[in-house]
Amino acid sequence: MTIVVAVKVNDGLVLAADSAVAVHGGPAGKPPGILKTYDYGRKLSHIKDYPIGTLSWGVSLLGSRTIESLISEYEFGLPSVKDKEVQGFQVREIADDLRAFLLERYEAQYGPLSPGDQPSLGVLASGYSDRAYFPEQYLFEFPVTPDLQFRRPDKENGEPNLGVDWFGLTDAITRLVKGANPRLGAVLAERLQISTGEAWQLLAQFEYPITFEGMPLQDAIDLAVYLVEMTIGRYRFAVGAPVCGGEVDVAVITPRGFTWVSRKSWHVVRQGGS
Repeated sequence: MTIVVAVKVNDGLVLAADSAVAVHGGPAGKPPGILKTYDYGRKLSHIKDYPIGTLSWGVSLLGSRTIESLISEYEFGLPSVKDKEVQGFQVREIADDLRAFLLERYEAQYGPLSPGDQPSLGVLASGYSDRAYFPEQYLFEFPVTPDLQFRRPDKENGEPNLGVDWFGLTDAITRLVKGANPRLGAVLAERLQISTGEAWQLLAQFEYPITFEGMPLQDAIDLAVYLVEMTIGRYRFAVGAPVCGGEVDVAVITPRGFTWVSRKSWHVVRQGGS
């Protein structure tokens, strides 16, 4: 249960994520429910000391291991970016290695289930290849798109493809930015006897225009945090379990490296009393 946001502007990338984690389970033979929620999950990870970060959403556990723990295990085994043999590293290669690492564990846990019963696990890997000025972003989501998907490739004229992407529990952001509930396209398509793509073309007139060209990194940070916090508010106040929440982790990635803007730290949380 997650909302993660990635904003790409000329000067770099901003990644942001909420912290709520839901553990699912229940009696055998019955649909799993939420057994427990935690407020301090980490869905934004830094890959070693590379200018690369990941956002994850969907199922929070593979067996007894959290996705954060598995990503940490993967990056722990990588050589430092300072090592000579690492020169020429590519975001695509690291993203694909992480994909294979997680897919093996995903299939061990959920492979025996029918496709309709397999939970979703998505990861967006974003960052800069060695000596590259513009970033790359790669997406994979099990079981729907297990292969690596290249996100926001450069335009035909060579200019970077700037913008914002959001994953997880996306309805609040889609309503705000696109001007409609995500299901409305399908409803209109059925009522008007048109394709879903044509329905969304009709709805495009309600989309909020956002100018990413020239947007400073600080404004990109503010936008990412605003969208995450808005989603947290939606799940706090609308009917239903508060499955998004907690602190917002934020990072900025530029050609110079990965910088934490806001990151949860370990501390004592006292429950009442004095």
